[in-house]
Amino acid sequence: MDSYNQEVIFHLPGLFRFFEVYKDIIDNMKDNPHMFKSNFKIGSIYGCPNMIWNGGRLMLSPQPTKTRLLEIRDYMNDERIPVRFTFTNCLLEEKHTYDTYGNMLLEIFNTGHNEVICNKEVLENYIRKNYGDRYKYISSTTKRLETKEEQDKELEKDYYLVVLDYDHNKEFNYLESIPNKDKCEILCNAVCTPRCARRMEHYKIISQCQFENDNALMAKEPGCASAANDNLGMAMRQKNFISPQDINDIYAPMGFRNFKLEGRTMHPLDFIEVLIYYLIKEEYQPEVRRYLQRRVW
Repeated sequence: MDSYNQEVIFHLPGLFRFFEVYKDIIDNMKDNPHMFKSNFKIGSIYGCPNMIWNGGRLMLSPQPTKTRLLEIRDYMNDERIPVRFTFTNCLLEEKHTYDTYGNMLLEIFNTGHNEVICNKEVLENYIRKNYGDRYKYISSTTKRLETKEEQDKELEKDYYLVVLDYDHNKEFNYLESIPNKDKCEILCNAVCTPRCARRMEHYKIISQCQFENDNALMAKEPGCASAANDNLGMAMRQKNFISPQDINDIYAPMGFRNFKLEGRTMHPLDFIEVLIYYLIKEEYQPEVRRYLQRRVW
């Protein structure tokens, strides 16, 4: 598939971990547009450094320095691509809103067109109170809104976008019934087992590990095959998977435009495969793959 029939907007993972890869991708989109599938754009690149507000996926790498954060901000601002922070720790309390590093991030990226995706109202309300419309606010799929009624109420709230719970991905009658599809963002390549009863428990363990800056709790958790095989092949085997062809044939014609890709804790080679699969024309994939593999290896 060389192009998307209608414009689609991708929200891409791992900004702070894979920043250099994204610089290569974005620069190549300008220099070699013929290699990329047409009719898509990057709506945001999301992620979070190692800090207590982070959630959804565990990030324990060294924190970027202020100089590095300014470099990322300036490059992304110049390219007019929003930075989206995954402030989705599900155990946050009011005392955590005063975190020094988190507030430094908010100040540095306070440029008027970046985004935050929140799980807990206490942090979202804190940011709205102090920054107002300087950030766009996104509702997180980590809220685990399992029922259609819960999801509908979330779509009625004051959010720029709502990331749908991906267990709704193949409920086409429900998706068709959503009136404000332009407000929805759909996660394409989740590796989590559909209807997993332990998903919220997993989010809580990740959040606690983030507080302690330690993954020891994860080692005590019963093994999860999905988490242990976080890659494109695993995602493709799941019921909720959405391919580029699905976007073209089903979701875009239905009125959905915003699609999220997972991968910020993947092995770098697996992360590259996700970008290539959704963004690069098939005939150029081997060339781009070799180039990016050398970049990360």
